[in-house]
Amino acid sequence: MSTSDKTPPARPPSRRKAQRRTPAAPGEAPRPDRRQDILESAEYLFAEHGYAAVSVRDIAARAGVPVALVGYYFGRKQELFVTIFAHRQANLDERIARIRAVATTDGTAVRVAQIVRAWAEPVVRLHGSASGDSYALLVARTTWDPGPEATAIIERFYDPLVKTFLTAMQAALPDCPEDRLLWAYEYAVGALLMYIADKRIERLSGGRATAGDPAAFEDFVRFVSAGFLALCAAEPAAAG
Repeated sequence: MSTSDKTPPARPPSRRKAQRRTPAAPGEAPRPDRRQDILESAEYLFAEHGYAAVSVRDIAARAGVPVALVGYYFGRKQELFVTIFAHRQANLDERIARIRAVATTDGTAVRVAQIVRAWAEPVVRLHGSASGDSYALLVARTTWDPGPEATAIIERFYDPLVKTFLTAMQAALPDCPEDRLLWAYEYAVGALLMYIADKRIERLSGGRATAGDPAAFEDFVRFVSAGFLALCAAEPAAAG
């Protein structure tokens, strides 16, 4: 056999050193969470200016990221708008769970107040942080926005809460006409949104009162509860 026919001995497999991440140097700033920056910037801008008045470019500029990155993380502007509310779903879930947990053995007035408290308190608790204040204002603006994007948000995220609230209130006030409960709920929503989002109280009071002040929450509960009780106890309106 010639030397050319000999099979060369197999080489042992090479062992490459596993690459290891270099630990961050002491004092080095962590990588910014650009997705969260975009989400917070969008929430703030939509709250301050409304959905229609804000562009993706505006959001990117405030977040300090390239415009393309907004689309990469969230898709179109409408999808980003939906994501903001989906991000807050836990707050809505808490409100629904608390309403359903209200004791059915309490007297009527106490039960009505407990339903109102369960419905409103998780929202008021958000007040005081920049993000919470922006979200409160965004909810108010979206509720009053007649555009299709805002309407779709309210139907998807808030209608289940409304149905839970009205079911509980109907059980607490079984003799109240359904339409009166609906109107009472609309009045209550207006009161809640003004309480948490309207800063005019600060000017009118000369700075003594602040929007969303937790110290005023029990007064809010008393006011709204009294409205439900009074409206449902009133005689039916005479036909015109």
